[in-house]
Amino acid sequence: MDISGIDYLGLDRVLKRGSGEMIAEQDNALLIRDRISGAYFLACEDAGTAIPLLDHYLGQDCALLMVSDHSIGMTAFERYGFSEKLECYQVAYYGNKPSLSGGLTVREADEHDLGMLIENYDLVSPEELESIVRRKGILLGYDQDQLIGFIGEHLEGSMGILYVFPAYRHRGFGAELQKHLMAKTMEKGFIPFGQVEKDNIASLNLQKKLGMTQSDHLIVWMWK
Repeated sequence: MDISGIDYLGLDRVLKRGSGEMIAEQDNALLIRDRISGAYFLACEDAGTAIPLLDHYLGQDCALLMVSDHSIGMTAFERYGFSEKLECYQVAYYGNKPSLSGGLTVREADEHDLGMLIENYDLVSPEELESIVRRKGILLGYDQDQLIGFIGEHLEGSMGILYVFPAYRHRGFGAELQKHLMAKTMEKGFIPFGQVEKDNIASLNLQKKLGMTQSDHLIVWMWK
């Protein structure tokens, strides 16, 4: 199955970095498990293929699942007892390496920064934040000597974990942080990508201003 499209960048990333384990492959379906994040990824647009595939292969260890087709994803959410879901557009950057403002500097977060990260960001667990920090996946941004916020790469490879301290908001720092992460991702040879919740118009508009391409269709992330 061809997974070169924007809807499948999550699968593409884990396979290219060597952490994706092929669970099942058919002409019109691909099921992969990522060893780093534990996430399962299903690329399939045919419910008649997708649901039997998930019924057969989805293990009890599956606490995190991405489905590339919205309708199949909603069925999977109800069928397999997931408790939370995110219906979102995929966004990706296919342009040249972004130019970076000289006013913002960044450094990789380390274990000494973990307490600050946990205190200010609660959309992922402290354990996951610790794993991301160990993988050098979070960038801290500084305006001169002042820490203004941070951004990171989720364990499966998507951009996120963006936080700007209240005193520094509405000054363009969030966009600059994302540019730095985009540049870092491109230096590693990958396409920068992320997800934006379907109703988050402000974030979708920001992604467009940054030159990100938005998927035509919704994907679904779900977790227990």
